[in-house]
Amino acid sequence: MQIPTISFASGDAERLANLEAALADTGFMSLSDTGIEAAQVSAVFEVSRSFFQCSDEFKQRFRYHSAADNFGYQSVGMESLDPDRPPDLKEAFTVRNPLARRGEHWPSAGLRDLILDFYQRCLVVAQKLQGDTATLLDVPRDYFHSRITGENVTLRLLHYPPLAARESGQLGAGAHTDYGLLTLLFQDQVGGLEVLGRQSDAWIPVAPCAGEIVVNTGDLMERWTNGRFRSTCHRVQPQTGTGDRYSLALFLDPDDAVEVSCLPSCVSARNPAGYPPTTAGEHILAKLRASHR
Repeated sequence: MQIPTISFASGDAERLANLEAALADTGFMSLSDTGIEAAQVSAVFEVSRSFFQCSDEFKQRFRYHSAADNFGYQSVGMESLDPDRPPDLKEAFTVRNPLARRGEHWPSAGLRDLILDFYQRCLVVAQKLQGDTATLLDVPRDYFHSRITGENVTLRLLHYPPLAARESGQLGAGAHTDYGLLTLLFQDQVGGLEVLGRQSDAWIPVAPCAGEIVVNTGDLMERWTNGRFRSTCHRVQPQTGTGDRYSLALFLDPDDAVEVSCLPSCVSARNPAGYPPTTAGEHILAKLRASHR
């Protein structure tokens, strides 16, 4: 299985048809021609590398305090995306709702300003993607956008260091599904991301491709669409050689109070609602608490 590539420069009919197929089949895709410049992505990767290369004493000054806050530095072993497995072999700087957090928790003004600009450029892509998804589901184009004001939108800088020793079954990121609506992922060229195939237990590598953004759907998308658009399990293999892996992930998660229930276009007599209503905040916080030590 290969994840499909969708060009944002293609015509509306072609783009929507390809998006529908990707969301219903793999739950993963790559976006090309998004308008985000390679130089800017490289600059964010560079500032991420610089931060993670700092001393542990320095990084701990910006440490993550709670799942409810969901902001700050998390060292290797602080998160278990698969709670049944040993902790993940990665470190992260997690930035929830950064436009409302300009004055606190930032390691430097330069990092903050670069991240905020990058974040806002990603939101332009996200808004178009959310609008297209809404069109496929017969709801207004701003249906998702109006429910995602930024309260739970989160950008994570991620570093997977090469480690010689690890526990049995320990991964860079344990097998998991994402929690919210959509995720935008920027990979470096190291690789390691794997997606669980729909019809088997086989794990399929998602090879990095320069200039493209990997996109996948999360749990709340699956609930909203009554399983029509799937939340696909994925993981990251650990770095066991000499190289480091870096990635950037933007999680488009709805505001806490948003009710998530199966959309009418996804429910019928033959396909009754299979998910009870929940709120985005209830679902996301429970997932965060389960994965953090």
